Amino acid sequence: MNKNYSIEEILEIAVKIEENGVLFYRTLAEQTRDKRIEELFRFLEGEEREHISVFKNIYENLTKKTFEKAFSEEEANMYLHALIENRIFKKPEEIISTVSRNDGLSAVDIAIQVEKDTILYYYEILENLTGKEKDLVKELINQEKTHVYRLTTLKNTLRG
Repeated sequence: MNKNYSIEEILEIAVKIEENGVLFYRTLAEQTRDKRIEELFRFLEGEEREHISVFKNIYENLTKKTFEKAFSEEEANMYLHALIENRIFKKPEEIISTVSRNDGLSAVDIAIQVEKDTILYYYEILENLTGKEKDLVKELINQEKTHVYRLTTLKNTLRG
């Protein structure tokens, strides 16, 4: 990651990752007919909501300001797409389109890749944090790793 980004921008990106995760998992849960997939995706949606709060709290602790987006939604999407090359981030319509055209197993594969990409980004964030904030992001990385494990276990179960 380019070191020229402010901590506010880095944390805003993390919040955006988690917001997209909420939309992604909610959409997957709504579209699947398999109860096992729906249950896991509802759980992961809740986890992503908790992660949003954690990153907003880190932002507020480090900046001593209430979390506010540095960019409008349109600016944020353009900025974030350019920054991460459209890997983790997608516009909500693109997420829904990707999810709608995939079967349950493919959706789980996509979710695994998104979680892995998120983990890589969070490792980059660690370089810019210290103390309690660094420990919180390490805990989030562990949770994201657990998500990959649970998704992989589900994938293996679905394969039979």
